[in-house]
This record gives sequence, C-alpha cells and structure tokens, in this order.
Amino acid sequence: MVFTPVYRLEDRTIKAIMSLEWDGPLTFVLQRDNPHNDEDVRQRGVKNHLHQYQRGRDTFLRGDYDALLVIEDDIIPPSDTLIRLAGIMDEHPECGIAFGTYLFRHSSNVLNILNRYKPWPQMTRNTGETLTIKTVELKKARRRGVTDCSGSGLGCTLIRRDVVKAVPFENYTDNGSHFDFPWNDEVYRRGYRMMADMNVKCGHIEDDGGVLWPS
Repeated sequence: MVFTPVYRLEDRTIKAIMSLEWDGPLTFVLQRDNPHNDEDVRQRGVKNHLHQYQRGRDTFLRGDYDALLVIEDDIIPPSDTLIRLAGIMDEHPECGIAFGTYLFRHSSNVLNILNRYKPWPQMTRNTGETLTIKTVELKKARRRGVTDCSGSGLGCTLIRRDVVKAVPFENYTDNGSHFDFPWNDEVYRRGYRMMADMNVKCGHIEDDGGVLWPS
C-alpha cells in the first residue's frame, strides 16, 4: 500500500507516485483528513500529522498488504524507489524499515539518514546523528549504496507489516513535536534493523516551490 498523508499535496508528488515502477498490485491511498483546527499553526500541523498516520495505519492493517510505502505529500521519489527499497528487504529479511534519502526543509539541508553507531543488532543509548555532519561515515555510506542506519522522518519509507502492527503511530514523547522522530526511535529501541539506499534520492519541495535534492 502506497500511503500519502495529504496536507499540501504537490502536483509533482502525485506525478512521481503514479510513476512508481512495480510488477505486482499496488493500492494508492492519498488521504485528506485534517480534523484539528488549533489556533497554533504548529500544533495544528502536529496533531493532524499524527491523525493522518493513524488513519493510514488502520486502513493498511485492514488489508492484506505486505508493506507500507510512505511518500509524504511534498516528496518527489524516483520511479525505482519501491523496487530498490523492497530489494533491500528481499536481500535482508531482518530489515524492518528501508529509507530513501532527502533533505529536510528549514534545517540547513540536513539529510534524513542517521548514522548508526554500532552494526545491527548492537544497540547504543543514542540512536545517531544525521550523516550530514558525519563526513567520513557519509562517504562510506555512499560507497556502500545500501547501508545500516537509524531513521528520523518518514518522508520516503518502506515499512514491513509486522513493524506497522507492532509499533503504533503515536506520540512516544510529550515534547509537542511531530511523532515521526520518536516513532523511529521506538522502532530502533525494539531492535528492528533499519537500512537506507543512498541512491534513492528524493526531492523535497519547499514552500516557494523550489526543490531540495541530496547530492
């Protein structure tokens, strides 16, 4: 199931989603359901973001889908995104989440992929820092192509059914921020393997229409 939570749906995102290559059946869910209308714009977005994912999860679990591909509504994924991310899971059956790469908006071009400090399944207290500030590790990850990581956002993510079922989309902290970072942290804490394909380079559309691309 390909899921897009709709807040400000971009035409370029729709075109990219509909161009995804895949030999098997796909279900596309572009869901617009934003019931919260707080005066605080940020909190309105935080609450609607979580609500959208919870609705998407319910829809996913009612079906017999193998995995959930999340493409957020301002992301431009390459056409082979699903093939490449599913390929990671085929080669590494223990991988619970596979990430495409993109740069965060409003964050000085920070990459969404975090450096995993120890090889899976070893754990550390800190889940990692963005590869943007880990120059040596970033070069190594790019050479490898597919690399172990710990995640942050959910902008372009393939999630196995067992992970979606076991780790609900909910707030795992009380700091008033979006749920996706703490959710990824919870997945890490539960011992699931997290991997990224550094060659799945997604565009991230800014408010002014410009697009950020990973190098």
